[in-house]
Amino acid sequence: MISFEETIQKLRSEGFKLTPQRLAVIRYMLGNTEHPSALKIHKELRRRYPTLSFSTVYNTLSMLEKIDEVQSLHIFDGYLNYDPNTSPHIHCYCKSCGMISDIVMEGRDDVVVPRKEIEGFLIDNIGVVFKGTCTHCR
Repeated sequence: MISFEETIQKLRSEGFKLTPQRLAVIRYMLGNTEHPSALKIHKELRRRYPTLSFSTVYNTLSMLEKIDEVQSLHIFDGYLNYDPNTSPHIHCYCKSCGMISDIVMEGRDDVVVPRKEIEGFLIDNIGVVFKGTCTHCR
């Protein structure tokens, strides 16, 4: 996610109404490396904003995804997690503690994409998740 001010400008240009609750969701996501779900964000922000609805959280995240400020992650069945890091990277998920961490692939070529199998596809997003047990849980 770029700066708060630039994100606000992008949202305004899309005609998105900026309420205190929506601004709280945007601030929550800035620099967040925990890959939270909409449910987690809602639960944490309701302490400060008791009138915050789950739909406000979800719709704000959807709008942020539309303007490429967050990406949704399909790591679990049933719900999404969100990541403000929209640059290409891989995720590791610990099945024991639930931690999701980033692996930045910049300048690396040790993950091989089979070119023949993807020939003809117009790829606009790559989602790779390694699932296992983190070093803290082992």
